[in-house]
Amino acid sequence: MKNDDLRADRDDLDDFIPRAPAKRGNNLVMQVATGVFLGGLALWLVQLGATALYAKLMLGTFTFGG
Repeated sequence: MKNDDLRADRDDLDDFIPRAPAKRGNNLVMQVATGVFLGGLALWLVQLGATALYAKLMLGTFTFGG
């Protein structure tokens, strides 16, 4: 048990041929930019609606149930 060689053997890298790196465009950058833009637009629209509703409630022009 004392003389067991438990170390892993190194792989032979002589025959290793690296692949050409995949050509990545700006796809991920465009997706993130579009997501940030649409998220900001949605947040702005929700804020606009909430502000309009709050203004109607403060002015007393909002009627519940006609």
